Amino acid sequence: METYLYFRKFRPASFLSTQGSATQTLNTITGLGGDDIDSATEIATLTVTAADAANSNIGSNYTAISGIGDQTVVATSAINSMSNSVLVFDNSTQDSANGYTFEVNDTILITFQQGLETSFMYPASSLIGIEATATGQTTLKFKSLKNDATIDSVAINHDNTKYEDIVRGINAVINGNNHGGIVTVIDGSDGGLVLAKELNGLGVDGLVYTPESGY
Repeated sequence: METYLYFRKFRPASFLSTQGSATQTLNTITGLGGDDIDSATEIATLTVTAADAANSNIGSNYTAISGIGDQTVVATSAINSMSNSVLVFDNSTQDSANGYTFEVNDTILITFQQGLETSFMYPASSLIGIEATATGQTTLKFKSLKNDATIDSVAINHDNTKYEDIVRGINAVINGNNHGGIVTVIDGSDGGLVLAKELNGLGVDGLVYTPESGY
């Protein structure tokens, strides 16, 4: 039976952003294990807690703010952009229905969901190389999921000098007798970490996925 290697990126269950100024740009989302969020498909909900009871610059689809601490679940459809883990939301002028103009000290609670390229899986037979790309990083190279001449890469961040241990661990996952079918190699979602036991103790704390462009 072919072994399939399953990976899921490091993602917190939620992230709280506090507005330091009246801007639609939220604080950079952190706790991502080195792989930025570049797609709004990973955003499940955004809940705004008002710092100002007088804010009237909100979309018509929302209940008016009547007190400090009022909460509003804003529409993810009004996300203007999501790049390099920085989210920009439409203000009420840009979007009269779903926009929301943030004010100083408003807090926005972001929760996450499965999105584009959050998780991925390869047959073990597609692994074509492993290399140390930094003192604390080992990169797996796979035949592209698009099945052409390019490669997809999965960079694993770990404790320094653990390259050989990572290689041995991956080899054991693929060729050992303890696995078959789908094997979770690394799953860093929801603020937790699930590892294949062969990678325990190696300080795995990040995962960067670089598929061939054009997916």
